[in-house]
Amino acid sequence: MNRINTVLFDLGNVIVYIDFNSFWRELGFFRMEEILPFKKGYSSLTLKYETGNIATDEYLNGLRIVFQDKFTNEQIEQAFSSIIKQPVEGMADIVKRVSANCQTALVSNTNEIHYKQSLIKLDGLKSFQKHYLSYQLKVMKPSGDFYDFIIKDQGIPAHDMLFIDDIEENVEAAKKTGIQSVLFTGTSELEKKFFKLGVL
Repeated sequence: MNRINTVLFDLGNVIVYIDFNSFWRELGFFRMEEILPFKKGYSSLTLKYETGNIATDEYLNGLRIVFQDKFTNEQIEQAFSSIIKQPVEGMADIVKRVSANCQTALVSNTNEIHYKQSLIKLDGLKSFQKHYLSYQLKVMKPSGDFYDFIIKDQGIPAHDMLFIDDIEENVEAAKKTGIQSVLFTGTSELEKKFFKLGVL
């Protein structure tokens, strides 16, 4: 293993818990048959939003149309924000400790609403030196272009970086670019790996 200069942390279910179903519950949908008529429109717009192809106002207006004006933009935004839950226990402390030894960066498939909500709920995000966000980069993990941008921006060899993510597909894609990568399965397991790799 190479010396780690930069540790890249995913956001959702690594730094903060996320619950995608919370969006539907907040709008009063509890059964799949209630959700299905709106799911395709919701998913299509959300993909465009998370890749930076539409702005927040356009996203909310689009969802209001998908839901046939049953909800206001404010109600939709509140429900969408509710997907961001509580911090993952112990991760803020780990990031702070890692930041004392290495550069750290946030790397996330996310959007403006969820990012702003995360900044409100997670004081620890200030520990990261860089934030690489899909809606700003206009590309999402596991695309190789996402990782290539980070490698170029960091200006160091790919193998001098370590990437943490809870989705195996994203981890494998990062490995293909040469970035050392670890699948997140829990705080204690990650801490052990960090000690082994010399970043703690």
